[in-house]
Amino acid sequence: MIRSAWGREAATAARFVLVGAANTAIGYGLILGWLHAGLGDYAANLAGFAMGLPISYALHRHLTFRARHRATAAEGLRYAAAFLVSYAANLAVVAMGRAAGFERSALVQGLAICVYAGALFVLTRLTVFRARPERSLRES
Repeated sequence: MIRSAWGREAATAARFVLVGAANTAIGYGLILGWLHAGLGDYAANLAGFAMGLPISYALHRHLTFRARHRATAAEGLRYAAAFLVSYAANLAVVAMGRAAGFERSALVQGLAICVYAGALFVLTRLTVFRARPERSLRES
């Protein structure tokens, strides 16, 4: 059965959310633990994301985007660039939260993670794991 492009993208987004939720639960737990232990906002945030980056790449590559081709250095570099842009957006949210007087705030950290996730999905879909049109039945 051939699904519409919107249906395929919705399924991909749903897988991204599920994979990201598992990865985020670990990273967010670490961030909160490090905040509780006295680590500052930026250090706790960086540690959580740094540990999650290779796991995130592998899970999204295989489970979310179902890449069947061999991983390349170029693909890894594109993922790292998407991560850096997304992480910069995350840090901007943390900085705005701190500027508004919300230091060491679990709410600000959670919002920052949501911004990161949205940016990462768009960037990875557009630049790392591009959608490939399905072959029609006549081409099979």
